Amino acid sequence: MKRFTIHTKNYKTKLINFTQIVLERNLCTIETNHSTKCTDIHSIKFIWALSAGKEFIQALMLLLYDIAIQENPVYRHSPKLSDLAEGLQNTHLHIHDTRRLKAFIQANKELHLDGYVAFRMEEYREKLDMMLYTIIKKINLSK
Repeated sequence: MKRFTIHTKNYKTKLINFTQIVLERNLCTIETNHSTKCTDIHSIKFIWALSAGKEFIQALMLLLYDIAIQENPVYRHSPKLSDLAEGLQNTHLHIHDTRRLKAFIQANKELHLDGYVAFRMEEYREKLDMMLYTIIKKINLSK
């Protein structure tokens, strides 16, 4: 059994939705679910069997990608661009990010969603920016 706590300040709703998804799939159970009012941080402690770890990590990776897309104001306000950005989930970058997340979870007992996206998903955010730059460049060339 693996115990792992996920914290967030800005993405409480997304964390709650993620929790519902993994609970419906019977990938884990929840030990605690609380918010700290003085810091506005919401935390959920998950417990899962190691056999469900791969699926849990995949679901968590999708949550992290969604947060990375929401962090970028252009993607956040454009559903079409957000759909295009989701296409990056089928690349070698996804495999690399998933391996890094798995290693992180094995070495740590806590993950802060906002911080992980900001500091450990740098390559993915750069790919989002390059994709946006390419789209803008194509639009300007077509004019």
